[in-house]
Amino acid sequence: MTAVESELRSIGELARASGLTVSALRFYDRSGVLAPARVDPVTGYRWYTEEQVDPARLVAGLRRVGMPLAGIAEALRNRHRPAEVHRLLDAHLRRLEDGLADARRELSRIRSLIDPEEIIVTTRLVLSRTDLAAAVDAVRFAVGADPGLPVLSGVLVEVEPDGVRLVATDRHRLAVARVGGTVDGPPVSALLPVAAVDELRALLDLDGADTAEVVVATDRVTVTVAGRPLTAVPLPYDFPDYRRLLRAQLGDVPTYRIPFDGAALRAALTADGVPVCHRAHEGVEHEVVALGLDGRGELRLVDPDGVVDAGGVEGVEGGAGAAGAGAGGPDALRVAVNREYLLDALGSGDGQLVLELDGPIAPLAVRRADDAHAFSVLMPVRL
Repeated sequence: MTAVESELRSIGELARASGLTVSALRFYDRSGVLAPARVDPVTGYRWYTEEQVDPARLVAGLRRVGMPLAGIAEALRNRHRPAEVHRLLDAHLRRLEDGLADARRELSRIRSLIDPEEIIVTTRLVLSRTDLAAAVDAVRFAVGADPGLPVLSGVLVEVEPDGVRLVATDRHRLAVARVGGTVDGPPVSALLPVAAVDELRALLDLDGADTAEVVVATDRVTVTVAGRPLTAVPLPYDFPDYRRLLRAQLGDVPTYRIPFDGAALRAALTADGVPVCHRAHEGVEHEVVALGLDGRGELRLVDPDGVVDAGGVEGVEGGAGAAGAGAGGPDALRVAVNREYLLDALGSGDGQLVLELDGPIAPLAVRRADDAHAFSVLMPVRL
């Protein structure tokens, strides 16, 4: 052992101090997550410093709770920025909770298959009337209208232990919203037809009650507001596994996470002279806009027919008027999207929103800064 190595920890010593196995430490070295301080050029033996014990323990903890490799790497890079790590932990906890709710729903379905005569169990919820109305508004625009895809012609209602999640998609965009509330009964889901969703939205405008009472069973959903009930029969289809789609299309750690002012971007998108190009899809022509970053990393509208050169992205000055930092320089990003779809995703356009994406051909997510459960995902348009 050399004098330098005597001041270092061997891979076995770090394994014992951190809770990681030797093979795991080798894996995280090969993955670029936790590289040793020194590697013996002859034997290939790995040596670590005392300062690497705490990062290794962090990796071990994240590994135990099933954090994906990309998330572990991101947490390690940001371990001196607690807010960023907490954001990663919160997102992972939501994935774990979603997975548990999925498992409970599937087990309930399996039980009904084993014993078809089993008494139908209902789940009762008490939700804020205004919050439920806002959630319906947040997803209604994404309901599919293709008669050849009836499974997309409704809104998925997923009951969770402490509330309900609404989901809709037409393949080109996906919207998710959540309402917290009081739940009595097992997790259950139902696919409400769009006509029933529209009736429900009208019912939620009734004054005289602060809450909406919801009863969900396998064969019906009943919503009561101010003493007036509405009963709907769910569609007999299995809604796509949107969580799997999200995991496949949106990474755990997006390359760009850009805060922006929703009202400012909406105003820019609806202003006279906004730069657009036209693209046809399935015989229908759509207006397409492009988003980019200015020299300060702030979101702006750019010319979808413009070019990117050393001077930056050609575009409209002050496009979104956003306040916040994004990754990369002014020529790092240009992504095109259907203008109507983007306006739908912005909703009323009030408050701070966050744009998340990985590049010009990857799906982009529009999230509310104050509600991690509410977001829309849009497919980009190739320019």
